[in-house]
Amino acid sequence: MSLVIDGFAHVFPKSFAEEMLEKYNSDELKELVIYDQFSDMDNRVRLLDKYGIDKQVLTLARPNVWIGMHKDLMLEMTRKANDAVAEAAKQYPDRFIAVGTIPYPGEEFLPEFDRCMNELGMAGIQIFSNVDGKYPDAPEFRAFFAKANETKTPIWIHPQVRTEWSPEYIINKILGWPFDTSVAIARLVFSGMMEEFPNLNIITHHMAGMIPFYSKRINDFYKAREMYARSNSKNLTKEPVEYFKRFYGDTVLNGSLEAFELGHKFFGTEHYVFATDYPFGPNKGETWMAGALQQIKDADLPEEDKKLILGGNLERIITARK
Repeated sequence: MSLVIDGFAHVFPKSFAEEMLEKYNSDELKELVIYDQFSDMDNRVRLLDKYGIDKQVLTLARPNVWIGMHKDLMLEMTRKANDAVAEAAKQYPDRFIAVGTIPYPGEEFLPEFDRCMNELGMAGIQIFSNVDGKYPDAPEFRAFFAKANETKTPIWIHPQVRTEWSPEYIINKILGWPFDTSVAIARLVFSGMMEEFPNLNIITHHMAGMIPFYSKRINDFYKAREMYARSNSKNLTKEPVEYFKRFYGDTVLNGSLEAFELGHKFFGTEHYVFATDYPFGPNKGETWMAGALQQIKDADLPEEDKKLILGGNLERIITARK
């Protein structure tokens, strides 16, 4: 029987939250820790059972809590965060898949990459779309991607806000997050890194943001790049969209069937991953969980395709490293 795997959900264990409140408090953190659903693993399993989800990927929530943190403290707290997520997953080892988080994917954090994968037995690494304004193609992050490429370690990219964006009306997250995801993966493509590292398996949140919608625009601007002398675009072997299609888009689309169909048309069945964004969203996350499943149920796709999206693709990505 095919597994149903929620490929991008979030936790924030209480033990780690308490220490973060002491060592690096922020408004983002204060807003997060009042919600029990980020650490209540028993209720989480109850919901998985209710909706017929076999397993759930656990990634650390709220990238914003790391903004501006000094690297020494960041490394210390990164280790504690990954320990806490691994422990949370162990409460129900047959239901949860732990993913490590590295908020600064520089060389200083590569030992933590190894520890997550080899000691903690995690399934991959979560990074953010930018680190205090630096994007994944920054030279200091190249070693991280080289290691991920060499080891075929799955990478989850979660969007990050920019400090200059106002939180007013939550526009920084409603629209800013998909935009920043788009910028991050576009820089990986246009810098030539996706061509240089052919074994990267990168799962993008919210169906890769703007990319599927603007795929024709992306290719056409690349073809007209001589008009933009300051663009620095690399000469790629293939059209840019072919590299974008190597990413995996998740189905965190708030239950929109139209958006789901656009994502499927762009990524195809084998590069689409079911995910819920739990426990974010209305009704303590349950609304988005139900909507993510319903959009797949309503889609006009063969059952075999739905099985791949619901779990087969993610299972393949994770086991490819082993």
